[in-house]
Amino acid sequence: MKKRILSILLILCMLMAPAVVMAEENASTNEDIIASYSGDMQKYIIKLYAKTLASNYYYGVEDEELLYSVICNVIEEGKLDLNSAIRAMVETLGDEYAEFYTPEEYKSFTEDISGEFSGIGVTINENKDGVVILSVFENGPAYKAGMMPYDYIVGVDGADVRGKSSEEIRELIVGEKGTEVKVTVLRAGKEIELTCIRDTVEVSQIETKMITDKIAYIKLIQFTSNAPDEMRAVVENLREKNVKNVIFDLRDNPGGDLNAAIEMANIFISAGDIIEIRYKDEKHNTMIKSDNYNAPKFKMLVLMNEYSASASEFLATAIQSRGAGKVLGVQSYGKGSLQSVSNAVGGAGFKYTVGEFYSFKGQRVHTIGVTPDFVVENEYIEVDMSQLEPIDIDVALENLRDENNVLALEQRLKLFGYLPEADGIYDEETKDAVARFQAMLGYSVTGEVSIYEYIFLNDYNYDDIVIPVDKQMEAAIKYFS
Repeated sequence: MKKRILSILLILCMLMAPAVVMAEENASTNEDIIASYSGDMQKYIIKLYAKTLASNYYYGVEDEELLYSVICNVIEEGKLDLNSAIRAMVETLGDEYAEFYTPEEYKSFTEDISGEFSGIGVTINENKDGVVILSVFENGPAYKAGMMPYDYIVGVDGADVRGKSSEEIRELIVGEKGTEVKVTVLRAGKEIELTCIRDTVEVSQIETKMITDKIAYIKLIQFTSNAPDEMRAVVENLREKNVKNVIFDLRDNPGGDLNAAIEMANIFISAGDIIEIRYKDEKHNTMIKSDNYNAPKFKMLVLMNEYSASASEFLATAIQSRGAGKVLGVQSYGKGSLQSVSNAVGGAGFKYTVGEFYSFKGQRVHTIGVTPDFVVENEYIEVDMSQLEPIDIDVALENLRDENNVLALEQRLKLFGYLPEADGIYDEETKDAVARFQAMLGYSVTGEVSIYEYIFLNDYNYDDIVIPVDKQMEAAIKYFS
């Protein structure tokens, strides 16, 4: 299976970029790189990009059309600029998934997908008091160093970072795996310096629970490179428990790493054809296969909605067309195309569509989506304010922990998604919800409710808030009963 995946990547790499365009690490700036090319070299590069795009763009475009866009760009700009020329050609494709990246954007993009830069495993946010830590990933570098939620970051490697933005602080903290960074936090009025060893922090993409002793629930949030390993562990655990019925939730999953989707399909689907990838040049068309002769014999129901896209549609199509499971929900988004990412001169980059995936039976997904076997729509009801405990501001001014006001607070935090239930007890769960709500509002993060939160929640217009009724989950559970 790995050999097949590598062959697909090799095809994509061959489609991606002219060999003459390389990152030149010795050049001092991106402008220097471009300026170093002669006029003839620049014209050659433009022609080469036009030929590459015309040869590989899935929906077809002529070299002349691309070169004409460059001429128009030169007239508008009053000069020839390589990156502007490439941008003009990419925009001429009319491909909603094509995009040109500036050197800064491309660097950020490739760092995000490559995992080459590591951090300490925290999520942060800005408020009027500074940059606060919202969560600490379990067993990550920050967790091991003793960092805690609601610590404020005030120093990095001995430098005071008060007044800096969350993005500026992030740039100071991330770095190469295995290197050391000292982070000073403010906790309860005291500054504490913590030493973290940067590492690649893998965020869990899978949520699991047993709905009954016979029905397992798996939610895949996004297709990342580490998700297949997580899924293998989940599947093995279910096998040990002899679980036969699985609800596989791909709702709101935007996709992600195609190779992760291929590996996922190989986990659940027995040996044989699963998905066909088609390119403009048909000789590159590839049938993705599973080589798993020990696939789990689950009775599987895949949940999909209108926001399930790309890799999630790939996996659902594979499961459905091979009979490894049924699909329940509504028609999915319909993003069944594949993009190639390429570097350009001076550190810039771009992507464009080079193919589409079809079921192994030849059913198209792009612009159509995955059609569910069972169509079930969720319901949404408006908030009935008469069913909520009223907030008494006068009482709150005297007692912030008044039992009725606490219940009213929790009910509203539940509406916003910060609490699962409201019981009128100001416990650690409530304190954590208040702290996250304060961080969202940009207030001081204390976890202790103040009159300001009560006033905000009392004056808020709840007309636009609707409460989802998960009819799809209800139908899924009933399917197995």
